[in-house]
Amino acid sequence: MEHGGHDPEAQPSYLWEMLTSPLNINLGMGAFALGGLLALPLGLSGLILPMLAFAAGDAIAALFIPGSPTFRARVDRKYRDRRRERVIDHLRREIDQRSAADDPRWQVYDRLRDRIASLREMARHRRSGVTAADLEKLDDACVDFLGLWLAELGMRERQGAVNENAIAARIAELDRRLSSDPPDRPSLERARADLEEVLVRHQRLASRKLATEAALLALPDAVEEIHHAMVALPASGEGSARLQEAIDRLRLEQELEHGYGSELKGILPIAKARLPQHSSPEGASR
Repeated sequence: MEHGGHDPEAQPSYLWEMLTSPLNINLGMGAFALGGLLALPLGLSGLILPMLAFAAGDAIAALFIPGSPTFRARVDRKYRDRRRERVIDHLRREIDQRSAADDPRWQVYDRLRDRIASLREMARHRRSGVTAADLEKLDDACVDFLGLWLAELGMRERQGAVNENAIAARIAELDRRLSSDPPDRPSLERARADLEEVLVRHQRLASRKLATEAALLALPDAVEEIHHAMVALPASGEGSARLQEAIDRLRLEQELEHGYGSELKGILPIAKARLPQHSSPEGASR
């Protein structure tokens, strides 16, 4: 049977996760140790009986635990966290190659991670309007921030590779040649159309770069707003209107940021920068 330990991207085997869980391994070791003790007075039967009891217990547990929604949600989250960290490591390596080590956005990113960790801790110990799905979106905010940053760096590289003035001068030169009705007119017209297309794409790129830079500022601010709203909640209160507004704002920011994926396709050899969302039966409140 294949299991998730071989391929981080594979669908997890819930049975394998149950069998290799620390609790199950400790129970197996305990059964073996008990068998060793019983083998002294009882012989081979003393060794076998605890192991048979452990195997029977595992067989019964395997009928119920792998199908439990709570257990599956826990395993799914572990695999999502693992994939998320792999994507984050990849994005960080790509950014390291294109930015300075003292770029102030590294401090913004570190603070963003601290805020998200703090929000998870608060959600674990107090009731709030933050759901498990909201916490997943908060975790994805780290991937979003790095993806936006890398997209902005890629746009900057593309901008540096194109000289608008030089392209405009070449278009003007082609216009002068076309005005004299040259014999190679079709070729010159195609060349002019290609240059115009490059110029239009470059101008659109400038607009996308401005939008990406704005999103790089807005995303951490949205997380900060959620953190402040969460801190302001009374320990026994439900989610306040301010907290819900902050969460809705983060959702909107992330929806608006999906466009950076097209920029990453030419930079990263990974299919997606963000992780798929999965529903969880467990809320953030405990």
